[in-house]
Amino acid sequence: MPEKKKSFFIARIKKYQIITFTFGLLFFNQLAMILAAYFADKDLFLERFALNIWFWVIGIPLIYFLQWLLVVWIASKFPREKLKEKFLRHPIATILLFILYITDLPHRLSGYWGSNIISIFEVIVYYAFISFLWWLLLCWISDKIFKKQKFQWNWYKKIIDKIFVFMPPIYKFVFGLIVALFIFFVLFLLITIIFRYSGSDLKSLFNY
Repeated sequence: MPEKKKSFFIARIKKYQIITFTFGLLFFNQLAMILAAYFADKDLFLERFALNIWFWVIGIPLIYFLQWLLVVWIASKFPREKLKEKFLRHPIATILLFILYITDLPHRLSGYWGSNIISIFEVIVYYAFISFLWWLLLCWISDKIFKKQKFQWNWYKKIIDKIFVFMPPIYKFVFGLIVALFIFFVLFLLITIIFRYSGSDLKSLFNY
């Protein structure tokens, strides 16, 4: 890989570590589920998805890589201060999209209850990003119509200030907890496969 391209990706990985780690976790979770479904019952997998396993092995990394590029590009266009200014300039669009996101999210999650926590986390993040794109569109339309800021609410400004202070550490804490649970699950799965523990063996082990 040319040095320029190599430094391009490394620089963005270092700059947007949380974004990179988030997509990495979602990618490994999706790939693990596909491979688990394939090796559990190959005939059922082919019947259900009607596609060769190599399509998924190649397609999943490509899809998540393109999504990562898109999110990193948007993040580079809207650094923290610029994004905060945009939130303060468009309170109506922000409140409207937030209400739509909160009311629609339970419906989006309805088919995922009972699934693993990372899949639920992915749905929440995915629809938050889709809502963010719609919000950007509304903000762009609003900028074309209204050249000056029409609304200035002190209570709204205080909420936005608090969100920008507390949201990053809260997200990091939740993400770190999910990563810890994922690692624990993977290690637990590997131990049971390598040492061929059965349910009764595990019960005896924990009661020891």
